[in-house]
Amino acid sequence: MFDLDKAKSCTSKMKNYFNSTEEISSVEIPDNIKIDSNEYIYYIFYSCLLDYGMRSKIYHANLINTYKKYKDIFNPNYVVKNFKDNKDGLLKIIKDNIHPRYPNVSLKKWLELSEFLAINYSNDKLKEKIVSLESYKELYNFITSIKGFGQKTGGLLLRLIFESGLCSFSDKLQDIPIDRHDVEISYLNKVVDKENLNSEELKELGTIWIKAAEENNISACDIDLCSKKKCNECPIKTECKTKLL
Repeated sequence: MFDLDKAKSCTSKMKNYFNSTEEISSVEIPDNIKIDSNEYIYYIFYSCLLDYGMRSKIYHANLINTYKKYKDIFNPNYVVKNFKDNKDGLLKIIKDNIHPRYPNVSLKKWLELSEFLAINYSNDKLKEKIVSLESYKELYNFITSIKGFGQKTGGLLLRLIFESGLCSFSDKLQDIPIDRHDVEISYLNKVVDKENLNSEELKELGTIWIKAAEENNISACDIDLCSKKKCNECPIKTECKTKLL
């Protein structure tokens, strides 16, 4: 069902391409947030919560602008105190500034995450929790236990925490976020033989890409599957079924 050799071939081409360009996959954060700060941790928790991989750059630009205007909504204690009984006020901020596809769902997730963090990890306790984790598996279990984070959003949060250096363990990255578009690209490049994958198959697909990256001596964090539909410029165009469609 999965073809590691195809993934290795694609990853090799991506490595050569990105070594010769300035283009790199990243998640933007406000300039005034320090990577090792409590503010950074809270910000990426909220950021990843609504990042479904569609129009991601626009989403992150909107989120940064929202942070500049409404910094306090990224503070779980403030959200619970001021918006638990004023949901319309928070909904208006989310709709008018972040512009999510499903604003009511986003509101619900934002409030639920805020309440969870305010009750369990207020002030600097969230950072203390993350720093205290002794393995990638512990970090994985912690993130996936939090309501609201799915395979894609939770995987992205794992990657950002892992890359930040906040954790002291030396484990390698074991999961990467895989969304519907990533599955499509994997299918078009014959890494997987079908497009409808269940949760276990999505996890296995991520594992295949990680193995392929390791065998090409690159970090799994640097795997960037195409999302711009510029087929003529794509580093893996010779592998892709699109040229046959």
